[in-house]
Amino acid sequence: MMKRYKVVNKSRFCVFITLSFLLIISLISLIFSKEKVYSSVHEIQYYEVEVVEGDTLWTIVSRHTSERGNMQKIIYDIKKFNGMDNSYIYPGDIIKIPSSYK
Repeated sequence: MMKRYKVVNKSRFCVFITLSFLLIISLISLIFSKEKVYSSVHEIQYYEVEVVEGDTLWTIVSRHTSERGNMQKIIYDIKKFNGMDNSYIYPGDIIKIPSSYK
């Protein structure tokens, strides 16, 4: 014997059917939409400075940046940006300075 269900509240049932239908249509349109999502890769702009005899990171930063706030933090950021483990630089090395410090 098959169970038979009785609709108690017709308006609530109609709202449920309508919302279910809209949800299904929305999901189908989302799946088959032609819009593609593109990720944007943010590249930090920088300029390069060649190290000359007698240069230190402090002198390079003081010569090539307009910020005079916390010089130690700026030097730390530049070392991190260049992948440097220490502050040793040699003539001919190229140091990249983010344009945000210019």
